[in-house]
Amino acid sequence: MYTDFFGLAEMPFMITPDPRFLWYSEQHQEAKNKIVYHILSSAGPIYLLADIGTGKTTLARRIMTELEHDEKQQVVFVFAPKLPTTNAFLRFVMDEFGVKTDRSYSRSLKNFEEFLKEQYKAGISPVLLIDEAQNMTRDMLLLVQHLFNFSTNTEFLIQMVMFAQPELQPKLERLSSLKSRLNLAKLKPLNADQTKAMMQFRWTVAGGKKLPFNDDAVSEIYRVTQGVPRSIVKLANEALIKTVAENQHTVTKDAVFAATADLAVGQL
Repeated sequence: MYTDFFGLAEMPFMITPDPRFLWYSEQHQEAKNKIVYHILSSAGPIYLLADIGTGKTTLARRIMTELEHDEKQQVVFVFAPKLPTTNAFLRFVMDEFGVKTDRSYSRSLKNFEEFLKEQYKAGISPVLLIDEAQNMTRDMLLLVQHLFNFSTNTEFLIQMVMFAQPELQPKLERLSSLKSRLNLAKLKPLNADQTKAMMQFRWTVAGGKKLPFNDDAVSEIYRVTQGVPRSIVKLANEALIKTVAENQHTVTKDAVFAATADLAVGQL
């Protein structure tokens, strides 16, 4: 491990979605603000589209962590499950909120509506965050649409956010009535300056000071990864391992070359 070599408290470049390591680019901040605004103002359902590796899951967990401290929000975070029926999906969601289910789909739906009304009267807003929403079936999406109908004259009784890869979009195009009711936020890859800023941020969170990558190394990491955060993290980690193996304290472009060669095609 290079943590001792560089005097770090922990590994700075791990691909686990730890919210502490989420660096807010301008677009990440904009997406987060838009999503949180829709949740807190009961402004309606919203979905985030982002390519794989751009930080949607980490952003989702960061939003969840922040909202959990608000007593007026009851937050549930789930990965879109692979379930055979709409009723199974409804019961899955109800279980997450701690609501009694029923074998009858209509009865379960009624129970959930009553729960939402009770929470509304108590001043509590249930929030459902669904990650990997591109995996949702047509019927599951139709249930989501049905849940939008649970509302007062001025606000929705449940706030929903779907975090998805672009594969969700064609499914929504075929469900125009659902798509028309959804607001959209997007995440794109980082630019070159943002790539360096993200790397420095993670290094600092891990207990480091000056980033040990020289400018040529950072430029090469950006060129290879095209600014995709997950790929940046994986390549930076591998380059650090190469550098420490050579007993060097500065990560060079050559170390990035070697790291790129060692990572199999498709790993980035």
